[in-house]
Amino acid sequence: MLTAELSVRYEGDWTAELEQYDVFGEFLASTFRNREYIGIMSIETNDLEASIDVIRDHGMTRSVEVVERYSPQPGDRMAATLFIQGRLSEFSPLQTLMYEGFLPLGPTTLEDGRECFDLLLSDREELSKAVELLEEFGAVTVNRISREFSRQVLPSAAGWQELLSSFPSRQREILNVAFERGYYDIPRETTLEEIADEIGITKTTASNHLRKAERRVIEFLVTYLNLAATDD
Repeated sequence: MLTAELSVRYEGDWTAELEQYDVFGEFLASTFRNREYIGIMSIETNDLEASIDVIRDHGMTRSVEVVERYSPQPGDRMAATLFIQGRLSEFSPLQTLMYEGFLPLGPTTLEDGRECFDLLLSDREELSKAVELLEEFGAVTVNRISREFSRQVLPSAAGWQELLSSFPSRQREILNVAFERGYYDIPRETTLEEIADEIGITKTTASNHLRKAERRVIEFLVTYLNLAATDD
């Protein structure tokens, strides 16, 4: 068994047009009903409104609903989760792969105006067949080939969400201040006492909140660190 990542550029499609806005996207869920497409997609981009307009204005799109907007990190980039409905004039690449018996691993992604597929394959002959199928839709690039299949040890989206939503506001505030002021830098750029003074609490209280927040993260991650270890 081997895995390969193949990417396809669909000229004239909204996926290719999004390259100008440096969009990274994930097709989180999708289904097909007759000749209609229904899907949920997350995107991160340097121009969110323009990116949404590109999708909405494409001839094959019926509607785009913005489910949520958020900023993934400080800076100019913004992100959103979109609910998209569209018309299909032919089978989609994903439909074609699945109809021919190929097994996609995880959600497909969008990067540099290309849709990327992770496929589980029996051999290089099957890889060649997948390339031929996708070439009917656009220019294909083989981004990566692994010789052996290995299970990716990653927390589920539900697991991440449970962790991230479990932080009390005070713990989140202290983590943000500590990170921004360089408390985790080597050497440290600030002290626990300075963090406590900035927030307006005692050093002991700040220490308790910070240790509880750190424990939440470490307790969550250590299981996956152990599962992913390859030194046994």
